Amino acid sequence: MLRGLPVLFALSACTGAPAPAPETGDAPAHRIVSQTILSDEVLWALGPAAQARVVGVSALADDPRYSGVAGVWPPATPRRALTSEGLLALAPDLAVIASFTSPEVRELLTSHGVRLLEFTRFTGFADYRSHVRQLAAAVEDPAAGERLIADLDGRLARLAARRPAIRLAAVSWGDGHAAAAGTSFDDVAEAAGLSNMAKEKGLEGHVPVALELMVSWDPPVIVTGCPAPEPDDPACRAAEAAVAALPGVRATAAARGGRIFAVPARALASTGEGMARAAEILQDRLRAEPP
Repeated sequence: MLRGLPVLFALSACTGAPAPAPETGDAPAHRIVSQTILSDEVLWALGPAAQARVVGVSALADDPRYSGVAGVWPPATPRRALTSEGLLALAPDLAVIASFTSPEVRELLTSHGVRLLEFTRFTGFADYRSHVRQLAAAVEDPAAGERLIADLDGRLARLAARRPAIRLAAVSWGDGHAAAAGTSFDDVAEAAGLSNMAKEKGLEGHVPVALELMVSWDPPVIVTGCPAPEPDDPACRAAEAAVAALPGVRATAAARGGRIFAVPARALASTGEGMARAAEILQDRLRAEPP
């Protein structure tokens, strides 16, 4: 199994009542330090004008397991860890953080006059649209943000037009955790034409679900993550085989029907454009292997 991926999922699709975001004001930002993978991705996608205002990206920006912009930001753009006082050396006027950023880092930044743009919700496509618009406003290019959103909506419309005639239930499961209601997987499943089995069981958030319980649900589809950039990578096939080999899994409808699907973690755990990519991967697999 893929140790550590559920932790990433918990961060990328958290639920609950987030702490109120600090006010960022309406002033544009000219020196932005990005400290989330999502903002690394969106700031790049907004285009050259936005990229020129970025003085630092997150330490995970180049990790191909999780980042959709691995190797894209120029080497001259500093990569900074969230806890590093090196952030201040970049003289940012805006830092993009998340609701799980530690109080110590918030205090470090705000005490030196750095404004914070905090992403507080990561539960699906609506939150992604909100984050895009926030960043586009910060770089004074709302039109670029709307272009990104229009691209997303076009992809979702194409997915909706191709949904399978039979709506199967899926469980996104790994290392004893399942993604239930209020997670990005819930939107991904809906877009692909699946239902979220953990949500149907009345669960919410990323919750512990023992293997025995998951098997007892007899899911028609099991979704898991794989540490590879593309779904046809051997690592994804190995992840599927690893799940199938777990006690009791071979008896499930998913295993019997050949519907244990591994999705690259950077798509399955994404709270950005990768959510659409995850839905496209799942739908392609469903159409290639009809029930």
